[in-house]
Amino acid sequence: MARAAVVVCALGFALYGAGCGDQGLLPTTVDPGPDFSIADLLFDENFFYCQVEPRAITPSKCAPGDAGQGDSGCHDKITSFRLRTHADITCANNVPTTPIPQEARGNYTAAQARMRRDPDSSPLLLRPLQRLEHPRKIFADDSDAAAAIREWASHVTAQ
Repeated sequence: MARAAVVVCALGFALYGAGCGDQGLLPTTVDPGPDFSIADLLFDENFFYCQVEPRAITPSKCAPGDAGQGDSGCHDKITSFRLRTHADITCANNVPTTPIPQEARGNYTAAQARMRRDPDSSPLLLRPLQRLEHPRKIFADDSDAAAAIREWASHVTAQ
């Protein structure tokens, strides 16, 4: 009886091993085909530092919050979308001419993750417009801040 159980167990494991995986009876992956590629897009970092941050994020007080509006550092302490205040960045022709503070680099990374190629589907734009869940409306659809975010969508490079 014990020997039969061992044989049945061994056969079960053999069938399980042969049945799974790329070439098995029950494949666990999908063949993406010959033209498969992942487009890694990066939104222009310099444009962020020279246009988006100073026109949309800094004036809106996204990191420290706006006590007059009932905010207390939402993006500095409360949400997963972390933004930090930092020294001003000087730019010429959308290129920073001063060193980029580490906090600004973190802001870029956080904002890039919330940006889309179609800015009107981007959480970076939709939340402050209060079209997606957000405690309050930060800026208007026709504001300079919204225009900066929309323009950033056209400043993309491939990795």
